[in-house]
Amino acid sequence: MKSWFAPCITLFLLLPVQSARANDLKQCSTEKVNHEDCTVVIDRRYPLTLPTIQMSPGKKVIVLIQEPLAFETLTLDETSATALPGTDQGAALLTAAVPDLKGFVWSNVTVPNPSEIAPNAVGIVDPEEKARIDALNNTLQVLKAMLDRAQNSIPDDKSDLVAHIEVIYAQLNQILAPIPKPGSKSNKKFVPPSKAPGTPDPWTDYEKWRNWMLCELVGGTIDAVDCKTDTNVVPPHPTEPTFNNILGEIVKLQTRLPTTPPATPPDDPLFDQNTFAALVKQAKSEIEKLTDDEDKKKETAILDSLRTRQNNLNSRVIALANTLTNVQKDFLTYYQNIYLAKYTPPLMKPDCDGTQIPNTLCLGTIYDPKSSNSAKQLVAYTYLLGRQVVFSLNAVNNISTPVNSVTATTAKISIATITVLYADPRFETSAGAVFSFVHNRTFSNQTITTPPTGSGLMPGDIVIFQNKTLPEVVPFVAAHYRLGHDFAPAWLGHRRTAFYATAWLGLNPYTTLPEYGGGPTFSWRSFMFSALYSRAHESVLTQGLSVTQPVCSPTAVPGASPPPCTPTPPAPTTMMRAINAFAIGFSIRIPTSFAAGTGGVSR
Repeated sequence: MKSWFAPCITLFLLLPVQSARANDLKQCSTEKVNHEDCTVVIDRRYPLTLPTIQMSPGKKVIVLIQEPLAFETLTLDETSATALPGTDQGAALLTAAVPDLKGFVWSNVTVPNPSEIAPNAVGIVDPEEKARIDALNNTLQVLKAMLDRAQNSIPDDKSDLVAHIEVIYAQLNQILAPIPKPGSKSNKKFVPPSKAPGTPDPWTDYEKWRNWMLCELVGGTIDAVDCKTDTNVVPPHPTEPTFNNILGEIVKLQTRLPTTPPATPPDDPLFDQNTFAALVKQAKSEIEKLTDDEDKKKETAILDSLRTRQNNLNSRVIALANTLTNVQKDFLTYYQNIYLAKYTPPLMKPDCDGTQIPNTLCLGTIYDPKSSNSAKQLVAYTYLLGRQVVFSLNAVNNISTPVNSVTATTAKISIATITVLYADPRFETSAGAVFSFVHNRTFSNQTITTPPTGSGLMPGDIVIFQNKTLPEVVPFVAAHYRLGHDFAPAWLGHRRTAFYATAWLGLNPYTTLPEYGGGPTFSWRSFMFSALYSRAHESVLTQGLSVTQPVCSPTAVPGASPPPCTPTPPAPTTMMRAINAFAIGFSIRIPTSFAAGTGGVSR
């Protein structure tokens, strides 16, 4: 017993010391119960939601954000706080034992090709008729020129204005993504939007991206930055914006769009509806004065074609007005937000070699609800219940939501969730197998065919033979009480490790008798290794019988010892005897969990 007990005690005393050294970083472990204040570090460039972090009651979790974004506001908001009962380990023990015991779109309106307006009619002899046709053709030519000028002024999908609008939207969509694109930590890997080549990376160089966008939106001089355009560099890698003041272009076009009375019409309208209507009325009157029916039909067809173009043009103008209004509203909002979201250089701290590195942002601290409650007698705050709190790490993009406004709940985007469980249960169960060093013995009568040299036995003698199996494998269930804190030493891969005092119960499949015992247990993750005392049973001979004892001899005479083998001798008599033994146990830990409804009335 002493040969294996002393090394176990030594290992038990040394492991916590090594784990304390490995825990200098003080980052929260997801493997074990954290018994001291610890930190959770989240990479803003690629946030991950960690498994549930289990804490000792009264300890704190400090949330740190690595590489926060300059244009973003981060908040740590509580989502829920719940008191949870622990699993009934008695039921878990019984359960384990049962097996053993049993968008943006322009309007696209098809415009028919206008009919050719005929010049002077051929074959007109009457000078007055010819003069009327010439005057009518002049009026039609003026109508056609008005339509052509207006249609040429309306941007199509290949115009510079539409291309610039698409560039702005592509750049905004780039920065409004809740998670930075891959490569955001290195300019070498950053790929700007295909429609906006040369756009700076907003996650690594927000100041340049901000100035770039302000120049494209309004131009001029922004924060002492001259918004010049780089016209000498051919895409896809311009060093400066290729255009500026997109809002000015939109306003310039809007001031030429027709207005609805009583609004004042523009000074330089894109299309003068009143003048066009007056000329159409004049053309109709001139057509009525024609005497030749063929000329009337021809001129009427030309006028109808121009009126059809007018209707199509009005549809495009209405669509353009609505689109420009929406785009202008968007761009004005984003311009305001970008202008207010000024660049603030991150705090710097020196590294071990003196290099300046960005400081990690401390976002908040998560406390045990029991520590913040003054009424300690309330049932919900007792140590019998685990207290689970869930916090959401929310990001508010200051480009889509201005910093000088009340932040709506819908503007917060959850990028990670932190779940903390305040509970430190010591009682656990497991199920597995014990390797017992007790021999499984069976006894039988066997006939000697070839006697051993010098044994004195004769061929045909029947002796008691013993058969034994070592070791015995006994299924068992165990109850464990943790000794001290669990820990996660570096030399064991930062995996959960703990020591337990164990009591176990098993059913020996060889003897069909129960066995029990206890001893120390070492746990690594879910595996448990036990050095156990075993109260076992073994089969022994009775009535003074012994192994290799002759039972009978075919050459013996009646009354001799051993007796003759006629009739056949009975099988050896045995009995089960309780003994003390050593065993090694291997089992799988059934940890105490905390969830709604797991405790039941048994608690």
